[in-house]
Amino acid sequence: MINKISGLIFRKLRQGYCHSREQYFRRKYSIHPKAKFGDLVNIFFQGSSIAMGEGSYINSGRIVSGPTSSVDIGSWCAIGHNVNIMGLSHDIEYPTGPNKRERRVEEDIKIGDHVWIGSNVFILQGVTIGDHAIIGANSVVTRDVLKGAIVGGVPAKLIRFKKRFSND
Repeated sequence: MINKISGLIFRKLRQGYCHSREQYFRRKYSIHPKAKFGDLVNIFFQGSSIAMGEGSYINSGRIVSGPTSSVDIGSWCAIGHNVNIMGLSHDIEYPTGPNKRERRVEEDIKIGDHVWIGSNVFILQGVTIGDHAIIGANSVVTRDVLKGAIVGGVPAKLIRFKKRFSND
């Protein structure tokens, strides 16, 4: 009986937390009303400019933009679990140090429409992913991905182009 009651309390608290977190993301960032979130306990948005288009969803992961960079996710994108989209990172020449001396590298990330991003993908700053592209699970995207391309690996490389694609 105690387990049932504590389980019910936990689920209600989690539900309330997830609802307030979703409302916060929608207020702070440009998230289309029809965009969806998976496990909100494990979704983190940070930065000044993040946009998500109609019908897109993220299961879990982290989306980070810098103070002057943006992350723009198009419409009808499918983003898997544990995906990191990082518009801000350390400068490899000066990777650590006191916060005021630590140098950062930041660039916009643009993800087109109808893009499928597999689980555990890492997308680095400055990348543009074309419409209808597919990013294979466990990939690290360091360069632009062309429209209709299927890429995978570390670093992500072209596997092939889709034979056909449409907006359906």
